[in-house]
Amino acid sequence: MRIEVLGPVQLGDDDAAVVEVPERKVRALLAALTAAGGATVSVDALIDSAWGVGVPSNPQRVLQAKLSQLRSLLDAASSGGRSLLVRSPSGYRLAVTAQNCDATEFRLALSTASALPAGRQRAELLESALNLWRGSPYGEFTDELWLTAEVAGLQEARIQAVELCAEAWVAAGAPEKALALAAPYFAKHPTREGLAKPLLMGNYLTRRLPEALAVYERVRSHLADEFGVDPSPELKDLHLSTLRQDPQIDPPGRSEGLWRQSVQGDAGAQPPCEGRLPSYSSPFLGRADEVRDVRALLAKHRLVTLLGIGGIGKTRLAVQVAGSLAAEQKVGTWFVDLTEVPRHGSGTRGEPTRRVEGLTAAAIGLTADWQNSSDLSVRIAAALEDRQALLVLDNCEHIIDEVAAFADGLMRRVPGVRILATSREPMSLAEEQRYLVPQLPVNVGTGPAVEFFLTRAQAVSGGVEADSDTVEAAAELCRRLDGLPLALELAAARTSTLSVPELLEWITDRLDLLARPDRAAPRRQQTLRGMLDWSWSLLQEEDRVLLRRLAVHPVTWRLEVIEQVCSDTQKLPRRRVLPVLAGLVDRSLVTTVHVDGRTSYRLLETVGAYAAEKLSASGERDIVAGRHLAYHRNLVDCAQGYLFGPRTREWMQRLDEARPHLSRAVDEALLRQDGANAVALVLATFWFRWMTGRIGSLIQELAAASDCPNPGQSSEELNAHAQVVVLARTVEDTPRAAKVKQLLAALDAFSPDQQGQLARMQVQWFAASAMFGSAEHRDRGRQLADEAIQYLLAAGETRAAAFASTQRDWFLLEFWNMPPQGMPCGFDAEQILRSHGDDYGLTQALGVQHLWAETEGRHEEAQQLADEVTSLSSRLDLDGEAAFWHSIQAVLRLRAGDLIAAQEQLEHSRQLAKRVAFVYCMRLNDAVAAMLAERRGEDREAVQALERFSAEEKASTRRALVRYFREGELPAPLRLSAL
Repeated sequence: MRIEVLGPVQLGDDDAAVVEVPERKVRALLAALTAAGGATVSVDALIDSAWGVGVPSNPQRVLQAKLSQLRSLLDAASSGGRSLLVRSPSGYRLAVTAQNCDATEFRLALSTASALPAGRQRAELLESALNLWRGSPYGEFTDELWLTAEVAGLQEARIQAVELCAEAWVAAGAPEKALALAAPYFAKHPTREGLAKPLLMGNYLTRRLPEALAVYERVRSHLADEFGVDPSPELKDLHLSTLRQDPQIDPPGRSEGLWRQSVQGDAGAQPPCEGRLPSYSSPFLGRADEVRDVRALLAKHRLVTLLGIGGIGKTRLAVQVAGSLAAEQKVGTWFVDLTEVPRHGSGTRGEPTRRVEGLTAAAIGLTADWQNSSDLSVRIAAALEDRQALLVLDNCEHIIDEVAAFADGLMRRVPGVRILATSREPMSLAEEQRYLVPQLPVNVGTGPAVEFFLTRAQAVSGGVEADSDTVEAAAELCRRLDGLPLALELAAARTSTLSVPELLEWITDRLDLLARPDRAAPRRQQTLRGMLDWSWSLLQEEDRVLLRRLAVHPVTWRLEVIEQVCSDTQKLPRRRVLPVLAGLVDRSLVTTVHVDGRTSYRLLETVGAYAAEKLSASGERDIVAGRHLAYHRNLVDCAQGYLFGPRTREWMQRLDEARPHLSRAVDEALLRQDGANAVALVLATFWFRWMTGRIGSLIQELAAASDCPNPGQSSEELNAHAQVVVLARTVEDTPRAAKVKQLLAALDAFSPDQQGQLARMQVQWFAASAMFGSAEHRDRGRQLADEAIQYLLAAGETRAAAFASTQRDWFLLEFWNMPPQGMPCGFDAEQILRSHGDDYGLTQALGVQHLWAETEGRHEEAQQLADEVTSLSSRLDLDGEAAFWHSIQAVLRLRAGDLIAAQEQLEHSRQLAKRVAFVYCMRLNDAVAAMLAERRGEDREAVQALERFSAEEKASTRRALVRYFREGELPAPLRLSAL
């Protein structure tokens, strides 16, 4: 017999077959008795576990009946099994041992392994124990209060087992196994040093120094952000040892010279850096002179453009230069991939200039101003000011004029910013220094191109020897391929089946037979097309099908999305996707991207362009794009059910990962003039974008979707279109009087039936929020909001009604100091939002309570509310919300006279506000800093800085502070007498 709780609770018989336990209450009793670990459980505790609050009228009799059923099931699992359930005067106990219970077996294995030295024996024992896990412990009962301690203990034991096992695999000389085991857990537990150490060592020992250093940086930053502490001395020492490549942490036999060559100097692997740069698993070769030259140009000039054809290696060179500067000179570096920006006339929404700004803002972590009332380029400049920053603008050629205008404006606003661009044509700006990226030189013997090719070939096939015949053939091959890194990499991938001399002969014949589509094109472009034609000819039909379908959009793909979008029942069955994809990765036609322990896939730029041609020629483009659109329509429809509940953060992360795909899906719907799908996609993602502040492109998408033809014929589709129109009118930047007129007209466009009126009320309260800031329209806005809340309550949408009431009350309290109205009919917004697990809605409800408590002088209660809202905002990773509430925390500490704590909160708020360029919060922080300076008797520079505020900024900042301080305590520029 086997009792299994490391996953859904189940019974197994002596033959390992599952014995069904059909009734939940019986499963609950089995869980409660197993969790006791052989100890006696009282009758009352068992009743509470099985029934909770719904206790039957004669609970003890009913309990005996359920326990009788459990005994029968134990007997069915093993003859005499009922004897394991023993009754005593104080209750019941279940005899669980390592032989009959997986949890007990797991704990025993962990205890035994802990006493073993790190090595293969310990690793294999723990790996076997970890294989006992089938999911969340106790399955459906995981979240029950009576199991909290047991579940937490098992989960902690599981992580400890992973830590010990990964450490043992490293010691046993199997760092790859340690990486595969620990990486998924580290993604969820980034403060666990026990996971970080084997990951750091595993990456180091497998020649992934950038990844190793990234592990340390991640644990360091999370420890600082979450606990305010540094890593342990042991982890710090290990980090330093990896940086120094200390031989003491290398396993015996490692070639120190080769290892150091791959990670040191300008031509080594990419160093760690502040900001965001792509990482590569292969070493950077053959470009030492180019790295030095580009760095020298950047030292003298603020704009350097790397020029060259596709496949020449512009992006890799730019990333290497940026990474080396980040490591050596502490320059903040950010990578902006512009391939997804459509050119003029592509049929997609949004001007290229705005899209360039949006992608740059996203790269440096900005969110967007919901009213779209500020120039995004100004906010980017605000985020980069006072920094030594380097932006890498990649793939500029198709929108070169727009990128030039953006770069010129940014450099004028931010003296400390430098730009390194890659393009096939220059920007033609006065400040621009052009650098033509050369082909890898093909010298006699082992020149850079030959070294590059042979290194890649030896990575593919260990049988490639650098003898004289091979080197000579490699040199001729590099000449034939014009030293293009992409072509060389593709050729090297073929050395798994052909020797280098055979490869040279085959390519020569093949290229001579190729018909070049444009003989006026540069020879290098013709050669690259020939290289790609040749690679294509070697592919099986399934390989070709997947490669061309991946080119439907220039995005990074997750495996599960590829399986859904690129498979079919005839040409590429779903079960074949993974092996075919693995083959394309091996051939270097698909690249892998590793983030937080997860792998994604992307086509190289030139391969993508080539494959897109093949997709169009196949006639499949519309079909594949349609499946892509349908998949992401289904994703966002599903997300709507989870965004306002206990899984908010999980689904926000999932949608954030899918943002490039969602953007492409919207573009596709607009291109097809498919208004129904365009509306559905934009509407379903609205609140995700609103909550996270990623609404710069949303404003454009709302407008484009509302104007898109063919919005659908059904009443549901027409009502969705009407909702999008209302949202678009609410967030667009128009004069208030005109906006109110447009909003009222948009609200009247809904059908008069019940379905139409419900759809109207779901957005009417949001439209009303645009009216609260004006005395002329305030009462009309309040009337509309009240009507919507009443209607939603009557329709049973209590959560939506509760959330709507918090928004109305916040704006009326903020602008007009009006007491919170709350919800009608005795409903309580906070209680409703808590019961739904809606943490974002709860931040709004508690925020209103905080403001009102402050207004009424209930300072202790206001502090408690602010603490909870700050915690919730941080937990949801809402940087804008968290920045505001840390600013409020600084205000509260300042008022209490704790200047040190106020300064700490202020600095935290400043960091978050700077990250997202939250201008309102930055101005509020300036005012708090001025008040701190006055309290300390310091100079008046901070106070004088407030004089430069605009009248509107002074009014809004004063409105925020006057709730906490008396008039005479405010900085002089914010007092009524100065306004």
